[in-house]
Amino acid sequence: MKLFIVIGCFLCTATVSLRAQSVESVLAALQTDKQKADTLFFFLSNYMMKGKNDSAEYWVNKGLAFALNTADAELIAKYYCQQSNIAFVKTNYNKGLEFLRKAAPYISDATSFGVKGKYLLLNAKCFRELVKFDSAIYYYQLCENLNNKNNPYRNYLVYLEKALMFNEADDFVKGEENFIKAYTLTKGKAIRMDHGIVLPQFADFYYKWKVPDKFAKLLQEHQSFVAAGKKDYSKDPVHSFLLKDFGNIPVSQKAAFMQSVAETLVKESDFKNASIALSQASAFYEDDNQPAAALQYMQQSFSLAQKGNSLPNQYIFSKAIYRLLKKAGRNEEAIAAADKTLTLKDSMIKIQQRDMTAEMETKYQTEKKQKEIELLSSQKQLSEKEIALLNSQKELDKNSIALLYAKNALAVKEIALLSTDKKLTAMKFFRESEMRSALQRENDLMDSIVNSEKAFSQAVNREKEKETALNAALGRENNLKANELGKEKKLRWSLLAGAGVLLLSGISIFVLYKKQKNKNAIIQKQATDLEVLMKEIHHRVKNNLQVVSSLLDLQSHTITDSQASAAVKEGKNRVQSMALIHQNLYSEGNIKGIMVKEYISNLVQSLSDSYNISNEKVKVNINIDDLNLDVDTMIPLGLVLNELVSNSFKYAFKETTSGILNIMLEEKNEKLHLKVSDNGAGFPADMDVKSTKSFGLKMIRAFAQKLKATLDIYNNNGAVVEMQISKFKAA
Repeated sequence: MKLFIVIGCFLCTATVSLRAQSVESVLAALQTDKQKADTLFFFLSNYMMKGKNDSAEYWVNKGLAFALNTADAELIAKYYCQQSNIAFVKTNYNKGLEFLRKAAPYISDATSFGVKGKYLLLNAKCFRELVKFDSAIYYYQLCENLNNKNNPYRNYLVYLEKALMFNEADDFVKGEENFIKAYTLTKGKAIRMDHGIVLPQFADFYYKWKVPDKFAKLLQEHQSFVAAGKKDYSKDPVHSFLLKDFGNIPVSQKAAFMQSVAETLVKESDFKNASIALSQASAFYEDDNQPAAALQYMQQSFSLAQKGNSLPNQYIFSKAIYRLLKKAGRNEEAIAAADKTLTLKDSMIKIQQRDMTAEMETKYQTEKKQKEIELLSSQKQLSEKEIALLNSQKELDKNSIALLYAKNALAVKEIALLSTDKKLTAMKFFRESEMRSALQRENDLMDSIVNSEKAFSQAVNREKEKETALNAALGRENNLKANELGKEKKLRWSLLAGAGVLLLSGISIFVLYKKQKNKNAIIQKQATDLEVLMKEIHHRVKNNLQVVSSLLDLQSHTITDSQASAAVKEGKNRVQSMALIHQNLYSEGNIKGIMVKEYISNLVQSLSDSYNISNEKVKVNINIDDLNLDVDTMIPLGLVLNELVSNSFKYAFKETTSGILNIMLEEKNEKLHLKVSDNGAGFPADMDVKSTKSFGLKMIRAFAQKLKATLDIYNNNGAVVEMQISKFKAA
């Protein structure tokens, strides 16, 4: 155990050392102390946000030395306040006050609102933790007055801290008063992050003081708050309910409180949130390793979720019931619960599909109505144009009628000009023409009568022929119908027999389907268990390899012989390359294959950290196809890459301050083409690849033979190694 602690400390120290070197390189490019102090403050603030307090403390001490060399009082005050903040986080409250006393001479009327507010609030918090409540209240009041002048909304932090102080002092009335003030400010401002922090702490307050009805109200609001946001705050520990345990309260008391909350919500017919409260009571018992008691509460939660018609909660609680039944060893009931869970999941999917269909239908109808409106508008415009065209045509017709009237008048005038003799001659000619026309019409009428009689006699003959043909057709049709009736009877009996066979087949298929379904469920469970087991094996192998790698790393620091130390370090890197393979296997969904691009990137980063190679010194260009290779292929390939990249980092750039390392792996013509090149010193001119005693090259040649690969090693503005791998297996 001590050895693991030593290894962990060493790894943390090594990581901090590498980060320190990268920050030092940034500082080296800066000129003034103020620039360096501002830059370091940015770095240490990031470390504080990530919870890396030791790193933040290292840089705050280093940055303070630069800040004290400047005449910037606000910058110095910021550093002392940050030192106090780090001491507060580490629960060293007296030291925090000591840093604040050093900051006091630099706090003045010219100090910015942000720095002065932080100074006052840190004083109050340190005095609160030291149980010096009078001093804490004094600084809280100063901070509140400052906020009232500059930004009254910031007082929600003051009220929240005061509420926590009175809560620790067991003063329920003042604690609730300040919680209500903080709650009112954040709810009115509607800033989700701030209100999401106040809500659970306010609820914890009522949980401590056993006020279930008010806790229930906050639980309802918290659920609405989580559901209304895009981010899932329920998984964020800062925003979760019951963040604190308030001492070693018995599980039965905690569960009884949540039972009271559920009863309050049931009275308001809020079954959904009542089910959530009971599920929390179940979680208390499950955490206490009492699955039977937890199961009772979870079954009540499921019943309430059914009353509230909350299908998602039914599905969640059904999964929890299955889990608790498994823990309780009630496997048959667990299988039934699993079937119910699958049914609920199918129902949820159907509802989601129905909602999606309704949404698409609404969208379609909206678009359809818009198209119809556009069509009606275009038809209206067309009708208006047709009306205009008709009006113009009407005007044209009026002009035509007027022209005809003019022509008739002209004709009348022409007739009037004819002489009387001509009129008589014309009238006589007209009568003769009428007579000839009448005679012609009479002759035509007689001809048509004769033709009609001929046509009638022909029609009678045709009807007789049709009647004869119809009688013959009826005879044939009767015979055909008799044959069809016989065939129809045979077909009906055949169909009945086929239906019986199909029914029997359907029953047999259904029975076989049920058996196969049960077998598939068992196989699926075994496959799932096997996959979990495989991941656990790879995880443990990776951990064991990591331990070996760490031990080799520690051993290399104790060896005085540089050649032996380097050999141990190389062995450590080789072990690390295999550990990365097992890490990828259990962290990805595919337990048989390795995503090559991600693996090589991690391997290069690990070797860069091992040999202390920064991006400024060696730029690594990685060009890898999206390949997923089998473990048997990836292990020798990873060890080959480990040797080639290590050689470049160790030997290629000794005489230069910067260099380029190129790694290319692509699948082409059913082969893997690997090429590793750099622009460094290259291989020695007199080196014989086949007879060299280098262990690394011997290992590369051995793995090349295993992979049935051609190996080319040559110089081209630096060292180049190419392999054409013909024996590989994709996952």
